[in-house]
Amino acid sequence: MSKQATPDEAAFLSVLEAHQAILHKVCRMYARTEEGRRDLFQDIVVQMWRAWPRFRQESKVSTWMYRIALNVAISGLRRPELPTETLTEAQHHLPGTEKELPDEVLRLYAALEGLSKSEKSLALLFLDDYSYEEMAQITGLGTDHLRVKLFRIREKLRTILQQQNTIYHEKR
Repeated sequence: MSKQATPDEAAFLSVLEAHQAILHKVCRMYARTEEGRRDLFQDIVVQMWRAWPRFRQESKVSTWMYRIALNVAISGLRRPELPTETLTEAQHHLPGTEKELPDEVLRLYAALEGLSKSEKSLALLFLDDYSYEEMAQITGLGTDHLRVKLFRIREKLRTILQQQNTIYHEKR
């Protein structure tokens, strides 16, 4: 006999389904392997479910999700990634995860690897077009502090990308 979801569970699952791309972005940013991404995704969902009864909808659901996802990814609530053997795509495909990405996107992800965990979180929010006010709500930082940090992050990424382009052109 299959169990019917309660209204609270159904609402949570609906929110998760509608906004799961946020979680996949965070997982891609913080976990190097597909298995690590799946584990991080699961850990984030568990934390979201635990926090769901306290979500008062005073902010956008995407803001709430980002806050939890980034806190889990940054704080180390999740278990450490274990080395794994490579699996074929068919063995580990997770619905909603990235498809084959263009070279420019892969280079950006590689550049983002050069950032600290907290810098990655700000870069991710910036790339998703969050306002400074929304970023402040998610991160707990002041908007002026965010502006300074984002300026420094953009400069750091610019340097990393220029180095990548130099290496790329030397190889050709």
